[in-house]
Amino acid sequence: MREDQSVAEMANEVLMRQARIRSERSGEPIEVAMEAVLNTEAGKQLRELRDGPHAEERVEEAQVGAARERAQKRVEDLGKLLAEYPEVPTHG
Repeated sequence: MREDQSVAEMANEVLMRQARIRSERSGEPIEVAMEAVLNTEAGKQLRELRDGPHAEERVEEAQVGAARERAQKRVEDLGKLLAEYPEVPTHG
């Protein structure tokens, strides 16, 4: 994986690698192996990444965006927690 690749390129690369490994181990044609990989839970998630709204974003941009979303969720969760327990003393 390279940070300068798109999310779609990265997902496709992982799917192809998994299909190639499965094909080599099982002796299945690559097309059959790819279908099997796409039908796994991980394969479905990678297909969603590849075909989804962020497919053309660069991997680095997507990682920064995901980190930002996780941080925002933590802030929201903390705000809800503080609203539920306003009597908790703070140090300072």
